[in-house]
Amino acid sequence: MKSVKRWLVVVMVAVMLVAPVTASAQRIIYTVCQWYSADDNCYKCSDYFSVRSEDQAQKKCRAGTPHYFPSVGALQAWMISNCTCDHD
Repeated sequence: MKSVKRWLVVVMVAVMLVAPVTASAQRIIYTVCQWYSADDNCYKCSDYFSVRSEDQAQKKCRAGTPHYFPSVGALQAWMISNCTCDHD
C-alpha cells in the first residue's frame, strides 16, 4: 500500500512540474503589423491577431513591421498612440 501511495505522489509531482512548462511553451503572442503611409504621412496598423511564433507573425505581416504584445490590453494601449491613420 505504501508503494502505491509513493507512486501516486511521484506522478502528481511530475504532472505539477511538467504541466506549466508545456503550457508556457504553447504561449500565444498577440501581434499587430504596422506600415508607414507616405501619401498620408502616418502609420497604418492591421487588426491584431495571435500567433505562436515570431516566424508566423513575420509571414503574416510581409512588408510591415510586426509588433508583439503579451496581452490584448497592452496591444490596444500601444495602438492608440502608434497607429495614427484612420482605421479602414
